[in-house]
Amino acid sequence: MVAMLPVATVGPTFAQAVKVSEVARAALPANVRDEGVFRVATSLVWAPFAYKSDKDEAIGIDVSLMKAIAAKLGLKPEIDDLKFPAIIPGVQSGRYHAGVDQLAISPQRLAAVDMIQYFDNGTSVLVPAGKSIKDINDLCGLTFDVTQGSFQVGLLNKLSDACVVAKKDPIAQQAYSSAADTLLAISNGRGDAFLTATPQGVYISRINSKVVLMKGEVIDVERQRAGIVVQKDNAAMRKAVALALLSLMEDGTYKSILDEFGVAQLGVSPEVVRKSAE
Repeated sequence: MVAMLPVATVGPTFAQAVKVSEVARAALPANVRDEGVFRVATSLVWAPFAYKSDKDEAIGIDVSLMKAIAAKLGLKPEIDDLKFPAIIPGVQSGRYHAGVDQLAISPQRLAAVDMIQYFDNGTSVLVPAGKSIKDINDLCGLTFDVTQGSFQVGLLNKLSDACVVAKKDPIAQQAYSSAADTLLAISNGRGDAFLTATPQGVYISRINSKVVLMKGEVIDVERQRAGIVVQKDNAAMRKAVALALLSLMEDGTYKSILDEFGVAQLGVSPEVVRKSAE
């Protein structure tokens, strides 16, 4: 994860009726099916994936998706708000059946838990309203506002090195101590641009009229896969969740959730999910 984003006072909700998938429900561990509850760990400070509405309700891409998966499994969703570092240990211990929070799939995490890929994150660029850049894939010579210690610092360094190799002007950075300060700087036009994960860029541009999201993605940046965490030794739960997700893809619910948050282009194919259902 990167620095915490500001939270909108209101946010999108998902209320589409979802029918039970008998195939997915049958794949559940018997004790979970009998208990009737789908326990999910997340951290409600990460818009647009998991955050709180102005009514203090849990909302977001991950929240909507977990509620829909619970419905497919014929279970009642219970979503707990934890500190981010506690999500994966909570699943490992068996306290939670699943964990979400735009969790990046990595070799280190896969050594400890299973992850069902459901999202394919891209990188985009925000600019101050009234400004634009000619080419989202030619950022050389621009000045970016960044948060100290964020992933954007290293990423911009790599992009800048490529500019130098191509005999173009390097990318400059103006660093700020917090995400709030960084967003305030770009909103006030103190830099040319702000590099961001695409979902966060869509969210920020929706709640902040002083910034605009450039069309497209930075193609020189590798996409980051995000996954739903389940216990490493619980193949039945992994299969059930994957089958529920596949059913959501088949009936259009998955796309509807992503559409609501403006990120349908970052969804994964059924073939990707099907690997986890084997």
